[in-house]
Amino acid sequence: MAGTSKTNWKRISKESVFKTRIFDLHLEKSECVRTGAVQDFYYIHCYDWVNVIAVTPENSLVMIRQFRHGSGNLEIEVPGGGIDRQDVDPVAGGARELLEETGYRGENGRIIGKVCPNPALQNNLCFTVMFDNCAKVSEPQLEDTEEIETELVSMPELDKLVTGGHIRHGLVLNAIHFFEIERRKN
Repeated sequence: MAGTSKTNWKRISKESVFKTRIFDLHLEKSECVRTGAVQDFYYIHCYDWVNVIAVTPENSLVMIRQFRHGSGNLEIEVPGGGIDRQDVDPVAGGARELLEETGYRGENGRIIGKVCPNPALQNNLCFTVMFDNCAKVSEPQLEDTEEIETELVSMPELDKLVTGGHIRHGLVLNAIHFFEIERRKN
């Protein structure tokens, strides 16, 4: 059953084996209660993340293009990033990321979905936050290591980007899925 907290595992030990500014790698030794088997499990302890669906009054999405070192490619994504300690909640984190990366601000911020990015290896959540009536209010406030291009994408263009395989980031596709569900509700 999804979301259940019942487990057949007993933690024997846990230690942090590697730390970075973005994540910590943990080693957990656990015993399967059913069989008695003992196994080492590695997982990544991360901040929670946020993806932002920012819709303009003209019904376009504010999207970004950004080089990603993991894929080695310029990827088409929605704005987003880590939820910082100073963010009071995912909506605040989403508003901050949207403004920093694109210079856009919106109204009626709300969470429209959340997922475990990879529960086999990570402990964090990725929230999808949506804003309406987004408008450009400033220039982006990029970090020294960010190179981001902002573009507005119409709904027909969005469909083509998804079906054509141009949007390849799994969590971005997930955010777009939550957005489609939200659109069907209205």
